[in-house]
Amino acid sequence: MNDLCGISEDKLPFQLLGLCLQEPMALILDWVMAFICFFVFLRLKNHTSDFHRYWKLFFLFFGLSTFFGGLGHLFFYYTGNYGKIPSWTFAIISNYYVGKAMLKLNVLSIQKIQLLSKILSVKFLVFMSLMLFVVLMYGKNSFVFSMVDSVLTTLAYCLGLGIYYKKQGLESFKYIVWAVVLLFPSIFIFVFKINVSLWLNKDDLSHLFMIASLVFFYIGVKNTVSKVNIFST
Repeated sequence: MNDLCGISEDKLPFQLLGLCLQEPMALILDWVMAFICFFVFLRLKNHTSDFHRYWKLFFLFFGLSTFFGGLGHLFFYYTGNYGKIPSWTFAIISNYYVGKAMLKLNVLSIQKIQLLSKILSVKFLVFMSLMLFVVLMYGKNSFVFSMVDSVLTTLAYCLGLGIYYKKQGLESFKYIVWAVVLLFPSIFIFVFKINVSLWLNKDDLSHLFMIASLVFFYIGVKNTVSKVNIFST
């Protein structure tokens, strides 16, 4: 079978309105994640604490990341790696906000919060700069910077602090811990390139675990109430 438009068959190329398009499953699952994120963003609109405000920003920007990510996959024939810049940019921004959210509880000392906040800001600047430099200067795939930034943030701020808050009596954080645990398979699937079929490749499988993770994040955030003071720093 000849590759349509010169696009490899494993990218599931197809034509629509004369356009050479690809990766329809990536588009669908990315947009499912975007829908969930925008839905959660709206559902949390009445939660006004800084903790919930930063979580809302996480869902908003991660929703934008997956929305544009789907388009980046679909139109890759025309845009190449440059078409994925919005997705990678919004993903790194969302990582920053989820880290900020996890620091908005009056559980850690002010000194620890300030230190973790500075580390978060430096990490954001480093990975954003590296991602933009590599893709803009060399046109190379810079997803690795977004992925590593996400892994570091979720392990340190969501899993690490989530376990600590759970031990302090905040039961709702067990859902946030489980949300991170659900992401582990997606990392291994992507790294070891586990493809079930053309219609369910490593990206699609990873997205399914990410969808489940987003649901658990929402449950955890929604059920975090005033057993502990939520404050601004």
